[in-house]
Parts: sequence; C-alpha cells; structure tokens
Amino acid sequence: MRCAALGAVLVFSNSLLAAEPSSESIRAVRVWPAQDYTRVTVESGEPLKHNLLRVRNPERLVLDLEEVDLQSVQQGFSDKVSANDPYIANLRVGLFKPGVVRVVLDLKSEVKPQIFTLAPIGEYGHRLVLDIYPIEPLDPILALLQKRELKTEPGIFGTPDEQKRGASPSIKQPQPAAPADRLVTIAVDAGHGGEDPGARGRSGTREKHVTLTIARKLKSLIDAEPNMRAMLTRDGDYFIDLGARVEKAQLVKADLFVSVHADAFIKPHVRGSSVFALSERGASSTAALWLARGENRADLIGGINTARKRDRYLEMTLNDLSLTAQVNDSLKLARAVLGELGG
Repeated sequence: MRCAALGAVLVFSNSLLAAEPSSESIRAVRVWPAQDYTRVTVESGEPLKHNLLRVRNPERLVLDLEEVDLQSVQQGFSDKVSANDPYIANLRVGLFKPGVVRVVLDLKSEVKPQIFTLAPIGEYGHRLVLDIYPIEPLDPILALLQKRELKTEPGIFGTPDEQKRGASPSIKQPQPAAPADRLVTIAVDAGHGGEDPGARGRSGTREKHVTLTIARKLKSLIDAEPNMRAMLTRDGDYFIDLGARVEKAQLVKADLFVSVHADAFIKPHVRGSSVFALSERGASSTAALWLARGENRADLIGGINTARKRDRYLEMTLNDLSLTAQVNDSLKLARAVLGELGG
C-alpha cells in the first residue's frame, strides 16, 4: 500500500512540473535615445506576450512581460538608461505576480508611446519595440533656425577689431542694392542608424557611424556657403524610416535631398564613390540592383511600425518623388557630382 501511494504521489508531482509554462529568456535589450523619440527594443527567441499601461502623477510607462525569465530581463535592462535620454528618467524591473515580469519606466514628461512587434530578420530574432514620442512633435523648421549660425559683416563703423583698437573705420562706399538671393535648403540624410547598422567594414566599422560623420561635415560646409543652409534628417544614432526622412525634408521645404551611404560590395578590392539617382525604370545595372535591394531592406531591419498611420499629405509627398521632372533634375545633379569626383 505504501509503495502504491508513493507511486501515485510521484506521478502527480511530475504532472504538475510538466504543466508549468517554460520561461523565455531575453536575448538583448537596446535603448536608442534621441530628441525625435526614444526607442526601446527587447529581443527574444520567441514572440513576447506583453501589455503596456500608462500611469499619471508621476508619468510612467508600465510594461508587463508574460512567461519570461526575470533574471534575463533584469540583466537586459541593467544600466540601459543614459542621463541624456530626453524622455526616460529611470527604470525598474521586478516580479509583478507569478508568470509576469514588470518593467516600470519613470518619465521626464508626458509622452506618446507606440508598441509593436517585429518578425525575425537578418541577425535579429523576435523584437518587441517600444517607441516613446513627445506629445508635441519636434518642429524641424524651428530646430533649423535655432542651429543656424548668424553671419555678421563689418558695418559702416568698421570691423570689431578696428573698433577695439580705436582705428579709423574703413568706410564703405554706398553700393546699389542687390536683389536678395533665395535661401537654398538642403536636406542631408545620414543613412541607417539605431537598430539598422548598415554595412560593416572589415574591422567592424558600421556604416551608420560613417554616414553620420560625413553628413555632419557636409552640413558644416553647406552652412558656410552664402544663402545656403542644411538640415540633418538625423543627428544621432537612432533609426528613422524612409517616410519620416522625406517628411522632414518636406517640412523645411528642402530644395534638394542628399542621402549619404557607405556601401559594402561583394568584391573587397573595389574602391571609389558612386552616385545614385531615383529611376522610374528600376536599377540600371546588376551592381545597382544588388545595392538597391540591400538599402531597401533598411526599414525592415531598422524596425518600421507598419500600423502607424501616415496622412494623405505624406503619401502624396512620397509619390511626388517619382515625378519625371524630379527624376530628370536628380540625374542632372548626379552627373555634376560625378564630374566633380572625376567620373
């Protein structure tokens, strides 16, 4: 009787263990802070069951993750919030109840969160993405005006150095008023960013860092030219989808959109620069097609929220890019750039 009873207990205990859900371990947590928005990415081997809550007074976001390993979540989120994050002040991780791990994000101000999932692609597994936007989107025109350096010229009282020395001012002779030239605005787009590293060099250099360095240098050169100003579509290591990049350029009424890339190629000995322009007929060569396919996957790798609704104005803007006149202008400029490069 004792043996039979013990056997029954053992069978019952094994059935309990089998009924417990397995806990999914978090592979990685990445936080990309920026003025435009802060992105929090939680990567795992399987899709994560989740729930997001907004809590007021004080402002917080509460993210509940079901059937995940507590320790892996704690390790993943450890030391991920930087002091310069515009929106997240602090975060805490703990066990809310059996089977549910709670992540609390203390906020610096009221925000507009968006949460969505991404299927595996490339080197990434399943991703749960939390985008934290400001209530009022940043105005790129205002930012452009604030960053623009004021350029001063010597007046009729001489240069500042002459005024300090007490020297006789160099009086300017009156000149006929010249018509004011129109200010030319150029949108400089640093390719890739954030979750999307772009191409990788032999020593591990990432394209997203190279393009941002070049874009910042190009902006400084453009801003130094009379009657010209430049706007960066991104000025940090974070992801922006193609639609948002175009939208920024349209908001500042950019005359020209220049996208900077540092492509890798299948042959390591290849050197030099290339210029691509929009084409209604598709890629003009096998090499161009190979590069275009890689660049067009950027939104999938970087993580675009397909549920996010864009207004009709933006859809019209994207369609405008394929107008024949703009394609012809792009080709003319591409030939001029190639000429400067010696091509």
